[in-house]
Amino acid sequence: MNKQAVLDVLNSLEVVETNGGDSPYIIVENNEDVRKKLNAVGITNEVINQYGYDDAFDVLSLAFAEGYTDYYEKGMFVLWGPIDEELRNRVRNGEGTATDAERLLRALEPEVFGQ
Repeated sequence: MNKQAVLDVLNSLEVVETNGGDSPYIIVENNEDVRKKLNAVGITNEVINQYGYDDAFDVLSLAFAEGYTDYYEKGMFVLWGPIDEELRNRVRNGEGTATDAERLLRALEPEVFGQ
């Protein structure tokens, strides 16, 4: 399954409601049009049903729990690219961001992050 194709569809869906903080969610409508878009990229109705109700579901939970995304930033799901020497050097030299460090840690300890 093409994770970027899934994220492109998830990022294109109209959001009904969001919440941040300790219990974040991003709710979209659960309708035939949304299901068709998700089915086209390989997400089954059974998977969709695990993350919501008859009329809505949580794409944030779906994206992270099913392993389609690495990060959510500025209103978009993000799939990180491969770890390269530039990223490693930024983190080693203290010039990287917290996200850079998290990417490197996830690559080094996938069992800790459920990958």
